Amino acid sequence: MRSYHSLSPCLSLLSFLLSFTSFAQGDLATDRPSESAAATLLPEGVSRGEFGGLMNWVTAESGAVDFSFAAPLGVLRYGLSPAFELRAGAQFNVQVGEVDNALLGAKLKLPGNFWGEVNACWLAEFNVNPNAGWRPGTSVPMQHRLCLGTAVGHDWAVTANAGWLRNAGQNNWMASCAISRTLGLQGWSGFVEPFLYAGSPVHLNLGFQRQLPKAMQCDVVFGRNLAGPTSDFTVGLGLSLTLAEKS
Repeated sequence: MRSYHSLSPCLSLLSFLLSFTSFAQGDLATDRPSESAAATLLPEGVSRGEFGGLMNWVTAESGAVDFSFAAPLGVLRYGLSPAFELRAGAQFNVQVGEVDNALLGAKLKLPGNFWGEVNACWLAEFNVNPNAGWRPGTSVPMQHRLCLGTAVGHDWAVTANAGWLRNAGQNNWMASCAISRTLGLQGWSGFVEPFLYAGSPVHLNLGFQRQLPKAMQCDVVFGRNLAGPTSDFTVGLGLSLTLAEKS
C-alpha cells in the first residue's frame, strides 16, 4: 500500500515476498506491507485488494506515550493492460468510517531496454484529505515514485523506490530499499527495509508475509525510527487477495 507515513507506506507468483523475486511483467505482487511499492504490475484483467491496519506508538522526550491507529486502510488495484495499472484506496484514522485520506492513482511500466534485467515502473498517486477542506482549484497532494526491483540469486531480491511528494504546500523527497529472502518455512518470506522521508528520522521496517490458499497472502510488519527526539514504533497487519481475474 502506498505510504501512510503519518502513521509510520514482493512475492513472486505466490512464492516470494512483495514480488521482489518474480520480475516477469505482470504478477500478483503486493504493495504491502513494506514502504517500497512493487516494481511490477498486476496481470491484465486481474483485480486485487490489499487491506490492513496500523498501530503507532510515539514516545516524546517527556516520556509521554501517544497511541494512534488506522483501521482499515487499503488499496484496490486493477490491471488495465500489460503496461498500465489503476488503483484507488483510502485510510481511516481513529475510528472506522472516518476517512483521513483517499487516493486515486496509476502505475506505468517503463518501456525500453535501458533497465536490463531490472523491472521498472512509475507510480503516481493523488491524495485527498476530506477533513482538510480540499476543493477544486487548490493544490492537490500527490506523490510520484520510480520503483525498481531485481532478483539476486535464487532466494534473495531487492526492491527500491525513490520519489517526490507534495502535501499542504510542502515538497518532500523519499527513498526506500527493501531486501527480501524466502525463509523456506511453509510459505513464509521476510524482508528488512530502511526508508527515509526528507525532514524525518530514518525508519526501519522488518516484515513477514505468508502465502495462503486461493491467491491470498497475510502479512505483518514492525517498524521504528532510528534517530530523532521521539521514539516511534509501528505494528501493521494485513491481507491481500485476488478479487477477480480473466477466465
